[in-house]
Formats: sequence, structure tokens, C-alpha cells
Amino acid sequence: MAHDVNRRVFLQRAGQIGGLVITGSALESVLAACGGNVPTAPQSNSKTAKIASGGLKLPGFFQWGSTSDNGAPYVYRDPKTSKLVGFELEIAVAIANLMGVTQKQVETDYAQLDQSLQANAFDVILNGWEITEDRKKTEIFSQPYYRNGQQIVVRANDSRFAGKTTSDNLSLTDLEGLTVGTGAGFKAEELLAADKKIKLKSYDPDLPFNDLALGRIDAVLIDFSTVTYYVLGFGSGGAVNKDLKLIGKAFDDSDYVIAFNQKNPNAVTLQKEVDQALTQLKNNGTLKAIYQRWGLWTDQQPAIGIK
Repeated sequence: MAHDVNRRVFLQRAGQIGGLVITGSALESVLAACGGNVPTAPQSNSKTAKIASGGLKLPGFFQWGSTSDNGAPYVYRDPKTSKLVGFELEIAVAIANLMGVTQKQVETDYAQLDQSLQANAFDVILNGWEITEDRKKTEIFSQPYYRNGQQIVVRANDSRFAGKTTSDNLSLTDLEGLTVGTGAGFKAEELLAADKKIKLKSYDPDLPFNDLALGRIDAVLIDFSTVTYYVLGFGSGGAVNKDLKLIGKAFDDSDYVIAFNQKNPNAVTLQKEVDQALTQLKNNGTLKAIYQRWGLWTDQQPAIGIK
């Protein structure tokens, strides 16, 4: 998701289970009573190899920390049903499916994900997470499961960009002299701030798309994955924004990974198990199908092994 720890400040609703040891349906009942999301994964394809799950905190249960607040399309509440949806929820279900366990999203303020992982409040962070030098000090990481990029969005009727298409190779240079909006704490904020010829306008907690449509800013630079929901309309609750258009190919690519607590004695074991699951999901078409369904498939995905 490319946010830093100052991304947002929301009420934390982490479903930390502590040392509770319950199995089977009783465990699901307890977690559901705590307000957790406990959908059971569909039955695994019998042709796929089952992955071990020896590194899990609670046997039979894969717990992943993330925030659903303004979390589309990663994980968020469906505005129609209030149920959790999102492409990362589908990935969590697919991993749990291969392990033959149940998954649970543990709602956690984004700014608290690092701290909660260190406290072993859940098994992993799965939330548009990227490798940084600070995170390397306390975390280990899975292989990448998605390659994201930064996308330029402009008004559809802006004559300055009439000849630009999504096939063009654009960069920050093409935004110089303009007022460009992005989300506070997003990776694009750092990129824009580094170019003194661009006037940066950061938005928190709202995103800049409405201001762009109203002509208050000239362009938006933001994660391509965010654009798929808020501009292209993929995902439940998403709507095509006809006032806006994408220009240029996404650039400044970075990879999303799953993070594990480096100090957890089971971390290396679980890392290997999750990597095995991701390899299967890359090879059997599951990840590609998820990304196509959410409008996230790009020609960058085969570079990280997704078939």
C-alpha cells in the first residue's frame, strides 16, 4: 500500500487472541464473538499439494493483520453487505486453503501493524506491505505476490493531456510545473516531494480524486492498485469515474510482500510455508485470476513469476 507509519490514525480493533488454545468450531465461535472475520476457505483443489502449517500461532488458523479502514481494494467492508472483501482477503483465503486451515483478518490500525506484529498479535502482515530498511531490522519477508506502480491520473477533458494515453512512458518530469495530489504517507508523496518543480498537495484521510475532478489540482499520482477501485471502478462499491482518466504506464515499481516477526521462533518455518503456497498460487493461475477479477493484472506480474 506504500504508506508510512503516519498514514492514518484510526481506532485500533486488533483481535489479539493471546494464549487462548481452542480448536475446531469452538475457536471460530470465540473469534466471531470478538468481532472477527472468519470466513472458511473453499475446499482445496485435490490436484494441488497441501502446504504444511507448522509455523502458525494457533494450529489450524492463519491470522493476518491489516486495516480495512479506507482499505479498498486491498481489504475493506463491502458497502452493500458490510462483509469484508478485497483482493488481499482472497489471497489470504487461497493461502489458508492450501494449508487446510481457516484464515482470519485481524483488524489493526495501519500505523500499529509493525508493533502488533512484534507483539505476535497475528501471524503475518498482509496489507500492501513493502520492504524498507527499517522493516528489515525486525521483519523477514515472503517472496513478492504483487508488483505495483505509481499511476498518473488527470481530468478526462484536460486539453493539456489530450494526446497522452496509457501506452506512453511518462515520469515525474511530465508533472513538473503542476499541482499534484496524493495520499498522505503514500509512496507517491515521497516521490513528488523530492521534485521541487512539482507543487505537492497531500490528502488525509480523504483521497485527491474529487479535488482533481473539480479542477482544484492538476493531476494525481498514486498507487495503480488504488486507481483500479476509485477511478476504474473495479470491486464492490467501486464506480467508474468518467471525469478522470489514466495517462502513461505505471512507473517506479515496487513489490508487495508478506511480513513475519523476525524474533518469532516460528517465523522462518511459516515464511517457508507461505512461500510454498505463493509459488503454487503463482503457478496454478490463482493469483492471475484474482488480479484480473480486480482489474489489477499488468504486464509486470510475470516478472515476479505469476503465470
